[in-house]
Amino acid sequence: MKIYMIRHCESEDDVLNCYGGCADFDLTEKGIKTAEQHSNKIINLGIQKIFTSPYKRAKNVGDIFANRIHCDIEVVKDLREMNTYGVMSGVNKDLAKKIFSLLLESDEYKSFGYYAGKSFEGGESIQSFDDRVKSAFDYLTNQDNSVIAVVTHGGVFRSVYKNILNKSEKILEIEDVATIEINYENGFFSIENMTGIITE
Repeated sequence: MKIYMIRHCESEDDVLNCYGGCADFDLTEKGIKTAEQHSNKIINLGIQKIFTSPYKRAKNVGDIFANRIHCDIEVVKDLREMNTYGVMSGVNKDLAKKIFSLLLESDEYKSFGYYAGKSFEGGESIQSFDDRVKSAFDYLTNQDNSVIAVVTHGGVFRSVYKNILNKSEKILEIEDVATIEINYENGFFSIENMTGIITE
């Protein structure tokens, strides 16, 4: 099986300088245009079905791809972004510094995020997140398709890279429509190509 794992495009939280995570923002006009342009690059890859996160910034990209390729699309709940920011999800970052200053200045939350091993107050545990991402990939690899696309989020990329592809380096940056081309055969995953991703 060939899996094209693709990150979503620019969404409103990027422009509004808000914490994303579990907050469900729409794509921006730029994000829509990026997805439309990228759909022309993947049309001849033989993708038979697209699987996507339920969050609009990913689902809408998946819809654009599916309409261009003329293939089915399915939402997989466990492909959603990690709830890293907890109570700050959807809040403007400058405002969050004011209203959550006591927490942000505490020793507990001086560092948080996927590689720090914990989320902010009210967020999802790393173990729970990794478990559901693995569950999602178990589901994907049991489908009767030889070539699929998966439209998802940066946190999912990091979890897959670490726990499924067994890579030790950290992912530092992930561009819009960044892609990992994964080969799955006889229970083993390998990377065939990777674009738009900077690792440590």
